[in-house]
Amino acid sequence: MVVEGDSMSPTYNHGDWLFGRWAHYAATGIFGIKANDVVVIEREDQPGIFYVKRITEIRKSGNQETSIFLLSDNEAGTDSRQWGWLPISTVRAKIYFRIKRRKG
Repeated sequence: MVVEGDSMSPTYNHGDWLFGRWAHYAATGIFGIKANDVVVIEREDQPGIFYVKRITEIRKSGNQETSIFLLSDNEAGTDSRQWGWLPISTVRAKIYFRIKRRKG
């Protein structure tokens, strides 16, 4: 996917290409995610819109549902400070590397 905007700057910048694995993710297992991973999410109230964010916390509630708290690397970005905790089912991909945009 191609980064649009600056919410993950300076880690990822507008125009960078991100490569990841699109899958159903859980907090554990071979395709598990953990705190500090960068993921692509799709919020239930905004289908078709994808956000790149960093997982800062993972927790299980009393009914064993796993929730994640996400932050932008840029403090001005929109993230769980506005959305609150999100279900782990919102994760669509885990980012593994990027190709920086070409300048000029």
